[in-house]
Amino acid sequence: MAASRFPTTQYMSEAFIESAGAILFHLSTQRICLVRLKARDEWVLAKGRRNCGESLAEAAVREAREETGFRCRLLPVTMPTRAPPAVESGPTPDIARVYEGVGEPIVVTIRELDGGRSVKVISWYVAAIEEQDGVEVGVGEEQFEVGFFDYEEGLKKLTFQGDRDIVRRAIDIVCEKFHIA
Repeated sequence: MAASRFPTTQYMSEAFIESAGAILFHLSTQRICLVRLKARDEWVLAKGRRNCGESLAEAAVREAREETGFRCRLLPVTMPTRAPPAVESGPTPDIARVYEGVGEPIVVTIRELDGGRSVKVISWYVAAIEEQDGVEVGVGEEQFEVGFFDYEEGLKKLTFQGDRDIVRRAIDIVCEKFHIA
């Protein structure tokens, strides 16, 4: 029996978990929303596990709402991806292409768990907080504190470098989309 020519690791269903998160932008004030895990005093991004039957995009929106208390929507963004177009008109090479107005993850994080015996795969989306009449309301789960920060302050506030890298990518995408210097 032939083996794949690509280095491959497979995980059975009990050895992986799919999660989704969102980088939440408050567009009218050009700030981002971060959550602080009170018990560990860590500033992080809103994320959590995907429920059975739920898409990753739905999980990102739900988790953001649960953790921050804010309703949000995924932002269609312009970004490069190796995914083929929605409608293929023949063979599509496996190369990165730039698409406009897509709601795909901008980053995927793979975390090894249990000494590498299992993994958490996290898909990260860009989202905007739904602003009702300019009033901010939102109470998330009690283990979190919610904070709004201008872009550079938010980058400094995040506890983990990996989160900073994700937010930097999201900021670049949002600034390009809305022509923010």
